[in-house]
Amino acid sequence: MLPRSAGAAELRVAIDAMLHGLAVAPAGGLWGVDEDDDRRLTARELEVLKLLAEGASNKVIARQLAVSVHTAKFHVASILAKLDATGRTDAVAHAVRLGLLML
Repeated sequence: MLPRSAGAAELRVAIDAMLHGLAVAPAGGLWGVDEDDDRRLTARELEVLKLLAEGASNKVIARQLAVSVHTAKFHVASILAKLDATGRTDAVAHAVRLGLLML
């Protein structure tokens, strides 16, 4: 996925990457570069999302990230809200479609 403003050089690189089986997304993320965007996942939420994709429970997420189970639940809930997902699997599916996760 590239923004409409992508130039010829960016387009050539994206096509070459696709020909090699790679996914392409703009460097600023798919939701733009506004750091104040409420929907943007934090670095910690991206870590949690990767663990969700591996099938980790809240307890496992908490252990892996050295946080409380309550904090893990909070991060999962935040991810579900930001991705407008109905559950953990749906969040992973949305993240893959948005280019946030590669499976």
